[in-house]
Amino acid sequence: MRQPAIQADQVMPPTVGHLNPEDSTGFNSRSAIRRLTAEPILGLLLQRALVMEVAHAKVGAGVTHHSLFQSRPLTRAWSTADVGLRLVWGNPDVARAAATQVYRFHDHVNGELPEATPAWPDGSAYSAHDASLLLWVWATLVEVMEVAHARWVRPLEGEEADALYADMCTFARFFGIPATMIPADRDEFASYFESVVDGLELMPTPTSSAMIREVLWFRNWNVPGFAVRPARVMAIGTLDPRIRERFGLELSARDQRLFDRIDRFLARWYRFRPAGLLQCLPPLYVALRRPTIGWSKPR
Repeated sequence: MRQPAIQADQVMPPTVGHLNPEDSTGFNSRSAIRRLTAEPILGLLLQRALVMEVAHAKVGAGVTHHSLFQSRPLTRAWSTADVGLRLVWGNPDVARAAATQVYRFHDHVNGELPEATPAWPDGSAYSAHDASLLLWVWATLVEVMEVAHARWVRPLEGEEADALYADMCTFARFFGIPATMIPADRDEFASYFESVVDGLELMPTPTSSAMIREVLWFRNWNVPGFAVRPARVMAIGTLDPRIRERFGLELSARDQRLFDRIDRFLARWYRFRPAGLLQCLPPLYVALRRPTIGWSKPR
């Protein structure tokens, strides 16, 4: 059941994420998180994760006001992928450097909501260091990994699912999200995720609605339209129906046919991928990565 809108005098200062310079991810070649992040199928649902992230009013405002996504989408996407690979596949020093890089960028990402929402009054502050926002972004990644694997590889169950979730919790703590905020197990995670999707944080605002449209239908001279459409239809087609309805995201008959074709193709053929070779690519990228590649500077 949705709670009543929060009044201005009820808003508490946010818990802030903090990096621990002594922390280590501890991931290795047998880690579940490494096995699953090597799956290229995750890239097909990247826009789905982004939609869920910016549907959150505060995240959507932060991306709208501070991201280079609209003007330099390829640079922004590449930088995000680069940081993610270093965080998961890098050694402790590489991973800490990547996390520190993100936090330095986040130092500049703060402001005020441009309009009132059911969850927050007009002018409420947001910050990329707000641990509750970091937690939601992390949660969308957990959910996307589970959805992609269950839909086109096999459902994650038992020890394998627990191992992935344990790795994702380690990643969350490493990235500075307080352990007390992280759902303790998969059941608690499911309850947390459901509470956000069904709650007030993801109710549409003009800013979040416009940002979602930008994510799904963005136009840029160096990104051809035929490359945008498949990712868009897969993002919308696999979204939670409540989010689709809330933000008016429906597939046309033509797009639904494309979704069905891609979905059937992946369900039938993706299991024949060269899994062993794919596992070699992320560490190879991290090993050969040029130091000049990185997170774009804010401007």
